[in-house]
Amino acid sequence: MIRIFTIGWIVHLFFGGLAQAQVEEEIKVAAQIYAYALKHNDQDVMLDFTYPALVEKAGGRPAMKKMLHNIQQAQLDRGRVFQQMEVKQPITHVKVAEEIHALVPVVIMSKVPGGTLISETTLIAVATEQRSNWYFIETTSLDERNVKKVVPTWDNTLMLPPKKAPVFKEDKFDVR
Repeated sequence: MIRIFTIGWIVHLFFGGLAQAQVEEEIKVAAQIYAYALKHNDQDVMLDFTYPALVEKAGGRPAMKKMLHNIQQAQLDRGRVFQQMEVKQPITHVKVAEEIHALVPVVIMSKVPGGTLISETTLIAVATEQRSNWYFIETTSLDERNVKKVVPTWDNTLMLPPKKAPVFKEDKFDVR
């Protein structure tokens, strides 16, 4: 009996680890597509990866697309150009009701006048139980008090990490 229990436990841990790795890989792939859309100002793809409740709150897809365009244009007007987004570890996730919620640490690099702005932040990734689509929510304006306004099923099992100030890295010029 103990042997059967032990084998069952080992099988559970092995397949549970595979499921964890698969969820993380799905999130990384979706985040890469999302970052590509950010870099190339593709609002349609960005909308495909934006949490549907946010799109609805913005007044629908056309209104959200215009909002994304305006945000990107304001960034460009200030000389800020998105360069890349790198997914970091650990990605933590939980199953809540019919969804999977994940905290995805990322480093975002943007070119700004005189250098590069490096921001360490966190995205919330949300998927249905079938994980057919992953949606992202930026957490720059979210904290434990207001996250439920955006993700009504949030149960605080995952704790949003504290915000970090961006770091400016000055361009170095070789003066001879």
